[in-house]
Amino acid sequence: MATRAKEQVIDLHPGDKILISRTDRLGDLILALPFVETVKTRYPECQVEVLSSLYASPILENNKRIDKIMRVQNDQLRSNKLYRKDMLHKLKMGQYKVVVALYPERQICRLFYKANIPFRIGTVGRFHSVFFNYHLFHSRKANKKHEYEYNLDFLKFFKKGPTITTPTVYPKEKDLRNARRILKEAGVDGKFVVVHPGSGGSADRWPLDKFLQLYDRLRKQGIQTVLSGSAEEGTTIEKASKRLRIEVNHLAGETDLRTLAAVLSMAQAVVANSTGPLHLAVAVGTKVVGLYPNKRIMSPVRWGPLGKGHRVIQPPLSGEETPNADFIRMDTIPVDEVLKQVLKVYNYRQS
Repeated sequence: MATRAKEQVIDLHPGDKILISRTDRLGDLILALPFVETVKTRYPECQVEVLSSLYASPILENNKRIDKIMRVQNDQLRSNKLYRKDMLHKLKMGQYKVVVALYPERQICRLFYKANIPFRIGTVGRFHSVFFNYHLFHSRKANKKHEYEYNLDFLKFFKKGPTITTPTVYPKEKDLRNARRILKEAGVDGKFVVVHPGSGGSADRWPLDKFLQLYDRLRKQGIQTVLSGSAEEGTTIEKASKRLRIEVNHLAGETDLRTLAAVLSMAQAVVANSTGPLHLAVAVGTKVVGLYPNKRIMSPVRWGPLGKGHRVIQPPLSGEETPNADFIRMDTIPVDEVLKQVLKVYNYRQS
């Protein structure tokens, strides 16, 4: 029977295994880390494991509050019956007492049910909510608070205790060595800024041409600046920079996810759209300038960078426009305004 769990705190004992599932994008997984680390902090004698997408899972490595990482290929989960069978076997062998589905993907939630995990926690309002026996009654559609706070709502099923409110990613020494080597090969020494134009398709984006103009303005002010992104994005950057006659220094395609985290940790500032690498920069302790649409579903209220010293820029509103107007284009954000905010972050000193 499904449970409205205000008073239903799950009884856990030393050695019990807790699986926390967040199998979607990089930024979403990063914003789930406060919940993951809080659960481990409150239950240090339980084993806390995380199920995440294969792509995003490297950011979980070297985290002492995560006992094990289980990786899933979402495309295979949806299309490959043998893959689902193998994943079900792994879930059964895991002997988990609790699973928390922070992101209720239909196929994986069905497997939690088939694996007979005793306590299956998820939200109401979806067809596959029937696979949970503990339900959280909240809706994220209103975008009234931050995504990490929505994740922390699931703590009502667990005993009270310390709560972690900031995500942290922990680069290894190997990652830092690789980052230093790549930066040296790019001629970067000392303070620098990373400009990350991509968005992975997860949000409206500031145009690449404007990122390149920003890059050019920073370099002309004597600030070492590098562009980052995937190999595919690197090809696009090179084509656009030639068209604009801007000579660029980029690391696109040179870093895996953990090396990118290490590079971002060394930067003085990072400029990015509302995307995973922006949250990755925050999680390794770097100040960011985030570019966000004026749409509630993509609002910085829910998806903004966590902590002090960051800057958020959105398209300027005219008197007739509203924050939810679909026609407010990101390209209305002026390069001068972004440059001004980057310089503030670049020179930021925490008191």
